[in-house]
Amino acid sequence: MNILAVGAHPDDIELNCAGTLAKYAAQGHNVFICTATNGNIGSATLPKEEIGRIRKEEAAKSAAIIGAEYICLDYDDELFYEDVNVRIDFINMVRHCRPHIILTHNPHDYNPDHMLTSKIINDIQVMLPIAKIETKEKPWEIMPAVYYFEPAKGMGFIPTDYVDISDHFETKRKMLLCHQSQVQWMADNYAGFSAEDTFIEDMKITAAYRGMQCGVKYAEAFIRCNDAYRMTAARLLP
Repeated sequence: MNILAVGAHPDDIELNCAGTLAKYAAQGHNVFICTATNGNIGSATLPKEEIGRIRKEEAAKSAAIIGAEYICLDYDDELFYEDVNVRIDFINMVRHCRPHIILTHNPHDYNPDHMLTSKIINDIQVMLPIAKIETKEKPWEIMPAVYYFEPAKGMGFIPTDYVDISDHFETKRKMLLCHQSQVQWMADNYAGFSAEDTFIEDMKITAAYRGMQCGVKYAEAFIRCNDAYRMTAARLLP
């Protein structure tokens, strides 16, 4: 299968579903990682152009760990709004990846970029096969199954599905640590937080908590979206 993870910012995917993507990749599936924005406000000291470039490089390095293709739609961080061109860009990107499954943000989230990314993916899911919606890439005849990963701290998130990532937790950690620019950004912007507090320890606690819920060491959790559109009744998560 082709698996597409769509996040708003570089590092969103690693925090929320990198273990699942690593598991898909290990099983031989094709994995794509896309971010809507380039994360260009993710530094307290560097110019926007420079930090945007750095964050894209970090995301590409992370994706390479599991042999995934990284795509950045290159919109401005926190100044991301939908118009016709944005919608066409998203449709074109998804048609390029030709996914059977899409993992993306929960529509109920604290961050407007996260919520908009989720909304666009849901809106275009049924548009992918329609030839009258013209993009550079050809229409994709499958309406992918969509799963939401959890928002920060898991607030209000009641999963429908869990993926055991115990064997891939170290890969998830390595992918997350590719985003070194964010270690400094968190320290600069949130008093009292260190790299361990903000990136690794929080991620580990979440994975352990979801693992406890489903009886494994580490897990990632999802909400299944739009069951009516699924191409099969079989479970699609690994």
